[in-house]
This record gives sequence, C-alpha cells and structure tokens, in this order.
Amino acid sequence: MEWKFETQLKENIQKELPNLLSLHGVTGNEENVAEYVKNAATPLVDSIKTDTLGNIIAYKKGNAKTKLMVAAHMDEIGLIIKYIDSKGFIFAEPVGGVRAQNLYARECEIKTDRSNIPGIINSIHPGRPYGDDTIPDTNNFFIDIGADNLQDIRDMGVEIGQPVKFKYSFQKLNNKISGTGLDNRLLIFILIEVLKMIDLEEANEIPDIYAAFTAQEEVGGRGAKTATYQIKPDIALALDITMANDLPKNHESEFISSIGDGPAIKVMDNIKRAMIGQVVTRKTINELKGIAFEHNIPFQLEVQAAGSTDGAAIHTEGEGVPTGAICLPTRYVHAYELASIDDIINYSKLLYESIKYYKN
Repeated sequence: MEWKFETQLKENIQKELPNLLSLHGVTGNEENVAEYVKNAATPLVDSIKTDTLGNIIAYKKGNAKTKLMVAAHMDEIGLIIKYIDSKGFIFAEPVGGVRAQNLYARECEIKTDRSNIPGIINSIHPGRPYGDDTIPDTNNFFIDIGADNLQDIRDMGVEIGQPVKFKYSFQKLNNKISGTGLDNRLLIFILIEVLKMIDLEEANEIPDIYAAFTAQEEVGGRGAKTATYQIKPDIALALDITMANDLPKNHESEFISSIGDGPAIKVMDNIKRAMIGQVVTRKTINELKGIAFEHNIPFQLEVQAAGSTDGAAIHTEGEGVPTGAICLPTRYVHAYELASIDDIINYSKLLYESIKYYKN
C-alpha cells in the first residue's frame, strides 16, 4: 500500500530537488544553501536562527519531554582557487574528499561576488598531444574559464579564495536520480519534506525537534559540533549518504550498501587517516531497527571504514549524546552521484516514524 506522503514526495523530487542541487555550497561557503533552507523551513517551525559558523538551527515545539536533534549538512566538496597564472589559467586546492580521477574534463562553476563563472577542469596532459599514464595529483589540474590574461580574470571578478563547484546535470534514470552533491543536498531535501509531514502532527505526538542544517561537515563535522553544544540534545540523528558499491566486479563481501535495499542504519564508521568516526550504541541501533520492522520499512545495516557523518562530532559533545545515523545508499560518492527513488521514499518514512518514536 502506498505511503500517504509518497505521491507528493515523488513530485517534489522532480520539482524542488534540481534547484537545491544547483546551489553553491562548497564547505565554508554555504550561504546560498542556508538561504534556501531558511525560506523553506521558516513556515514549518517555531523559530529559526543562524549561528556564528553558519549552521541553520530550526526549532519545532513538541511535548517538551525530549530534545531531538536531527542533523543534515549543507556543504559539498569542491575546490578553492589558490593561484592564477599570467595566461589566466586557474589552479585550485581541494576542499573535502576530492579525488583527482574525477577532475578530467569536468564542468565547474566559480562563485564570485558578482556572478557565477562557468569553467572546465582538465589535466596539464589533457589527452592530445600528451596523455596521463597514471592519475596525477590534484595540483596538476587547472581550470579554464576562457580568459587570455590576468586582465580578463579581473574583469570577470575572479580572484584567489573563491569556491569552485562541480557541475553535473540532474537526471532521472528509470527509478533513480543522479546529479551534483546528492551528498548531502538530498538529505537536506528529505529533512525539509519530513518537517512538512511533521507540521501536520499534534505537538503531543512529537518531541521538541531541533533540525540542524550544518556547515563544514566535509572537513570534519565542525558545524555539527558547535550546533550540538548549543542545543544540548537528549538524542540525535545524523542524516547522510553512504557508499553503495554494489558494482560490477566488486564481490558482495565488499558491499557497504546496495541501491534499492532501503535506508542504511549505521553500526560503525571511521575515517582512518583522521581518526574520525562513530560506533553506535546497540540500544540506538535496536530502536531504529524496531521502528523499521514495526512500519514494514526495508533497511540495511552499515559498517564502513571509508567515511563518516555529523554523528561522529555529535555523539562526543558535552557528556555524550546518544546518536544514531540513517544513511541513504548512493553510488559514485563525491562524483556524479546516483540514488534510488524507492530508497528516498523508505528513508523519509523511517525518519518520519523515528521522530515520532522519540516523543517520549
């Protein structure tokens, strides 16, 4: 039987999500996304504020028995301009988990104070007459915006320190979608859609909700840390993507998650090089599993050592916060990302029911 919110959710995926994905929001430059969030969330909550780091914290009054923090990060990976040569070629530094293999012939957009400037990223050996036999470091890639010299660069308003967004077109592929920055705009979209659903509930049916749209997750959950300090929640949920590596020639034993098998309830994650991660308590895992079973929502359990979420920052703040994480299986993470519409529906349902569960 179709979920009561399913039709509207599917319509909004086509209507609202492409615009949200198109916004600039490279880490530390989340202002455009924050403005979207404020406009979308303000009618749905009792108060909304922007903190010093750029987090948007939206408060929805419930029954005052539990303070539930639900966090979804606004930032995306990208580049920051670091050098411009005399011919107007632009070199940039990665922000977040950028892989050089995804930079070849990549469309991009520079955010200036006046406008957004389109460009093309390529290697110093673009293929002809010279090619790369191995993938070079990111510092061997440059951006071409059609400038002939530094005066052209100045005339276009481009300068060192400006953010560069990767550009991928939004597509519907059968029952899936693909585009730029599903990590984590898709979860921003879902959280706003679920706030619309929750707005129809009586206050005694929900906890006090603090929807934290966080800044700077891609560089270590910095916004989540400061947001948690302010909110001091009783319990928290982190919303993010997870890697669906159910791909050709990968053995099933290597799968972190699979597209179409439902949202992933996090058990453990870790970024080894940075010692950032989370081991979720059995109580929280069992609560989320129980909610999924009760409402016939398919789910998977996620263990990975190749990434983390805002939950890593949230759960260690203050005296510690019981923190779960619900993750959306996504292929080609930090590149041309792809997710299942069926998973989006089931994820939204699990989040909606989880919020209601924590009313006591």
